[in-house]
Amino acid sequence: MTAPEADCRPPWLREVDLALCAHPQIVLAGNVHDLYRLPDPAAGGAVRFMNLAEGLWSVLRSHEYGAMLTYTSGVGVRLFAPAGKQPPEVAAALRTAGAEPGRQLPLSMVRDVLTAVVDPERERAGLPPIALVMADAARLCVTELLASPEERLLMATADRLSYTATPVGAGYNTVFWVVDGKHDLPAWFVTGNHTLRVTAIPEPDLESREKTAADLVDLLPGAPPDPEERAKLAKRFADASHGMRLRSMRDVVRLATASGLKGDRIEDAIRAYRVGVPDNPWQSAALRARLLDAEENLGARVLGQSDAVHRVLDILARSVTGLAGAHTGSRNAPRGVLLFAGPTGVGKTELAKALAELLFGDDNAYLRFDMSEFAAEHTEARLIGAPPGFVGHDAGGELTNGIRQQPFRVVLFDEIEKAHPRLLDKFLQILDDGRLTDGQGGTVYFTEALIVFTTNLGIIVPDDEGKPTENVTADFELPEIEERVREYIEVFFRYQLGRPELFNRVRQSIVVFDFLREEVAAEIAARAITRVVNTVFRLYGAKLEFSGEAREELREHATFDLSNGGRGIVSAIESYLVNPLARALFSTPPEPGDTITVERFEQEGQNWTVVVK
Repeated sequence: MTAPEADCRPPWLREVDLALCAHPQIVLAGNVHDLYRLPDPAAGGAVRFMNLAEGLWSVLRSHEYGAMLTYTSGVGVRLFAPAGKQPPEVAAALRTAGAEPGRQLPLSMVRDVLTAVVDPERERAGLPPIALVMADAARLCVTELLASPEERLLMATADRLSYTATPVGAGYNTVFWVVDGKHDLPAWFVTGNHTLRVTAIPEPDLESREKTAADLVDLLPGAPPDPEERAKLAKRFADASHGMRLRSMRDVVRLATASGLKGDRIEDAIRAYRVGVPDNPWQSAALRARLLDAEENLGARVLGQSDAVHRVLDILARSVTGLAGAHTGSRNAPRGVLLFAGPTGVGKTELAKALAELLFGDDNAYLRFDMSEFAAEHTEARLIGAPPGFVGHDAGGELTNGIRQQPFRVVLFDEIEKAHPRLLDKFLQILDDGRLTDGQGGTVYFTEALIVFTTNLGIIVPDDEGKPTENVTADFELPEIEERVREYIEVFFRYQLGRPELFNRVRQSIVVFDFLREEVAAEIAARAITRVVNTVFRLYGAKLEFSGEAREELREHATFDLSNGGRGIVSAIESYLVNPLARALFSTPPEPGDTITVERFEQEGQNWTVVVK
């Protein structure tokens, strides 16, 4: 693959090399299922991709180990030895344990193999050391409380052998325990055992990904022949593969080859690998066409918020053109992030739904989470799933499941200020890395989603005595409203929550909504009344009309108090019109073709009635 390199081994493998002479047992935890770029002694030190077992064997050979055995549940024992031949000492160990290569073993026999490998007589017999790799050690022993007697006996035997092991040559007959995390082994076995070495294998860093990308770029379809262009493409590949393992990078190349994606579309290949969708709605001609008329269409749906709509479309333009994150160099953040701030009932949630329809052609293409339901710490499990061992672990989380099923979505977090502070760490991870790890350990990518937060912060604020007071009112002009609301949001995140880093991620994405003005309120009321008229005609075939007096009276009732925004207007129409009209239609159902005229409204106690003819 490449020319030999001077000790290009990763730090974790150099740590293993050093630990062989001092530790009879080594725990390898973390990124244990990946591929690694390692020099191959059998090929003159040339670098190639190896799995973990191959990498360990390359180190053991340099220490003149006679052989290495690996044990994997469902596969059994596998042999690594010079020239692939089974040395007599290995045959003797397997014979002592009654085991055969390639056969599934019960735990009692696994224990016998372990004991036979860590044989103190081997040193006195003058034989070279051998090693045993428990390749999926986490599956050999479940949680400590639920472990069977055989599992406990296996780990107790391993613990005893770690203390009784004697040196063999310059090292030991080494046992490797391969786990995702050291907590996969019993705490009493891992903690406080000075003979045990715990070595963490980290996720690939940028340098590792750059070297891997340089190795793989020639395999991409349509790779540029010019070395400088290939180097630039490799750099793009490495940058875009942030958070991916080297094995996944290799699989991205295979996906690109199978789907016919040229090398210059490496970001599309990575996106398809992550989200499993080859098409990209963000780049579709249909979306660009919808965006041309978006300001008019969104303005007609969300009344009185032309400034907010314009600001939102500017941010969406960055997403569609691919410039989102261009100024920060981030390629893994979500497509867009918006923080809608303003009074209640002015269209923040409605605009989020309208964006889902605009972007993806369906106003149901959005996930909505009312963060008042996530005020307790344990509710984190609802979003990402419960951790192993807890009720509901297999079900997954509402957020992670939703994005995994449909990555092209608007995700709406309503009233973000009511969420438990611990959830803010999850939001930070989404905004920075564009991904989350769910309760089952799987990675969910948000790189194709539009994230929308809403808040009422800055409208009502505490005064010096802690009592709520109005920070802004409808008497203020929009520029002053925006300034005051932004100032309070910054104070809230920086000083009250103590999370300035979260504010810094959203400060340029804050969209402040205006109060509902009287002319806009009148239009909202008129639309709500029209919907009632249309519903009556659809259900009964009857025409609903209003006298001039009744229509004006209804409009005044509906728009009298705008403190609750459009939601208050609709609620007032329900009280003054819908409820009494329903009683009237129930008592005297109209015939198709009838005309129902509302003459006036009358109040009876706390209820209203309609006078119709």
